[in-house]
Amino acid sequence: MGCSVSLPVRKTRKDLVPVKTINNNEHVTRTSSGQRSMRCREKSTPRNWVNIVKSTQGGGSSRSRSAKSKGETTKLFVDQEFPANDSSIFKNKQLTKNVVWKRPSEIRPNPVLISDGTSRHDMKQGELNNCWFLSTLSAIAEKPELISKIIPSDNTFGTPYYDGKFHCRFWQFGKWVDVHIDDLLPTVNDEILFAHSSDPDEFWVSLVEKAYAKLNKSYEALEYGFEADAFTDLTGGLAEWYNPAELKEHDFYLIRAAYQCGAVIGCLSVDKEDRDEREKRGMVSNHSYVITAVEEIPYKSGTTKLIRVRNPWGDTEWNGAWCDGSEEWDHVNNEVKDQLEILSRDDGEFWMNYDDFRREYCNMIVCNLSPDFDHDGISDRAEYQMSFKGSWKTSLNAGGWLECESFYQNPQYLITLHTDVVVQRRFNGRLPLIISLLQVYRRHEKLEGVGLFAIGFEIFQLYTKPTGALGKSFFDNNDPLMPENEETYAEYRETSGRFFLDPGQYILVPTTQLPNFQREYLMRVFSVCKMECIPIANSLPWSH
Repeated sequence: MGCSVSLPVRKTRKDLVPVKTINNNEHVTRTSSGQRSMRCREKSTPRNWVNIVKSTQGGGSSRSRSAKSKGETTKLFVDQEFPANDSSIFKNKQLTKNVVWKRPSEIRPNPVLISDGTSRHDMKQGELNNCWFLSTLSAIAEKPELISKIIPSDNTFGTPYYDGKFHCRFWQFGKWVDVHIDDLLPTVNDEILFAHSSDPDEFWVSLVEKAYAKLNKSYEALEYGFEADAFTDLTGGLAEWYNPAELKEHDFYLIRAAYQCGAVIGCLSVDKEDRDEREKRGMVSNHSYVITAVEEIPYKSGTTKLIRVRNPWGDTEWNGAWCDGSEEWDHVNNEVKDQLEILSRDDGEFWMNYDDFRREYCNMIVCNLSPDFDHDGISDRAEYQMSFKGSWKTSLNAGGWLECESFYQNPQYLITLHTDVVVQRRFNGRLPLIISLLQVYRRHEKLEGVGLFAIGFEIFQLYTKPTGALGKSFFDNNDPLMPENEETYAEYRETSGRFFLDPGQYILVPTTQLPNFQREYLMRVFSVCKMECIPIANSLPWSH
């Protein structure tokens, strides 16, 4: 079983053919009750973090901020935009359970928003297939500076001024969007139906999930997805994809450096043949996990490389080598085990060796707030960042990919990279450039039968400055530059490419795979050196 979208194959120029929409129904539902600017710094301890709101009680009627009499109480907010009824849960599926919407004070006698800081262990997945979101949220929970963006300090849960309203923020295509909800939560038999905290008195997990459901118009819209999308929505950062099976032995140190310097790293378990055998080993097929530690430790006469992974269900663990209580730990001294916080408990978190990790997972997403230009696992300062909002319009500028006769009709951007001796010395004479392209696709659209497009971009080197739009003859007679990851075309919401280029001028062309596919996009350009980027042709603005 699993609750992540099946991973589509990254498109190559050889196999770009008409794309089918991802089938989001071919999954089994699992129910559950229960920089170099960000230099490595000491990891903050979430449980020692001062709460956003010091809450001792909340969710019920309380004294109004403007109350003048002792008996006067606040009228609790009721969200008419996201009502407490079945329509906010499922749009296409039928609800078969008797759901009662209750406020935290009706569920627990002493509810709090955050009981003792936020932690990855707070997360318990409910009866919704959104592990891709919760696994990312659990990792971000370990980073107070990120959680404080999502849960602003103006929340009054548990104070005398609380009015039943919860404020949350998510990054959406270039800006932070405020979402306000009431605190009514769907319950069945007095138990929260969807995500909840491992501490029954704590409600931040359930409320953030509800706010994200409102942003996407229903809880159902949260079913099946990619951790990369969740990371972008929760931080506004950049996610890059890796295939664990293609990782080399030394790439372990890239993963360790990335994790130690603040990256959120998610991974998706394999969903192929031998599913039964895999599940006997405690692995849930096609399921999103998050990496929570990366360590190389002394073992016998040498060392071993270990990765700790967490299942957002809060239970169900790997039972192969290095699992909780396995014999491998008998050969590790107690001091090391104490440092690794080795505990044998069914909390969904487990250790496994690097070889097993590469075998059991089919993709890994490394998410940084700032790009890792030199590919050493550590975020670098993007001294120059630019964003462009545009749109492809049918019969105007939606020219399709490179093999289409109409490719030249696509939007065109002129990039100028200036000479920087210091940067070039660091990058073997070249200048690093990272491009990210997002199609403006909102999750509720899949419930309306609208799918993701395969999107991508091409970069061409120029030897003379263009006086205007480049025509068909230029693209017929010039080859694009290949990014380090070989291809940028993908049927994802976001795709990216990493380049190392000579100083000079380049043409950047964002495209849909097929011509006349209409959609808005956000393109982000990151550079360490001085850079300019301007639209020179067919760059139509957003319609809203």
